[in-house]
Amino acid sequence: MKKVTKTDWLEEGLRVLATEGYSKITIENMCKSLSITKGSFYHHYRSIDEYIKSLMEYWLKENTIALIETTETFTELDEKHIKLNELTSAISQKAEQVIRAWGFSNNTVRLHVQLVDNMRMEYLTQLNIQTGMDEKDAQDYALIEYSTLIGVQQLRPDITKEEFNHLYLLFSNKN
Repeated sequence: MKKVTKTDWLEEGLRVLATEGYSKITIENMCKSLSITKGSFYHHYRSIDEYIKSLMEYWLKENTIALIETTETFTELDEKHIKLNELTSAISQKAEQVIRAWGFSNNTVRLHVQLVDNMRMEYLTQLNIQTGMDEKDAQDYALIEYSTLIGVQQLRPDITKEEFNHLYLLFSNKN
């Protein structure tokens, strides 16, 4: 019998979100997707709600906290911006779009989307302050930056990494 870890379940959940949508985050579909029995699911999670909460915590950790921590390993501000864009372009924009939409109908997801949005906005604000902006302008510019990202995710969820990077260069006037 195939051994499936919690990380396997969570990675598969993000893949399912990006390829099939949030309506496919069910015990039956996840077990079918991983080719295992429901007993394996219940070995790790008591309910689908517990799984969804773990999935959202994993998404927060992998697609926000890890990106910020990696970006912070650089000392130069330009390097931080480039690395953050590089990391952002590598994550599934489709999964991000689907999670945001799911938040309109699932309270757990909505709370995690709000937490992620707040963390990302705060980090962008801090980067902008480091460029010399005052706090209000840094917050406003972070809002423009982040709103642009969300807009791209909504309009072009299947954008390639190359297209994403091209848009970043245009937006940052580095082209």
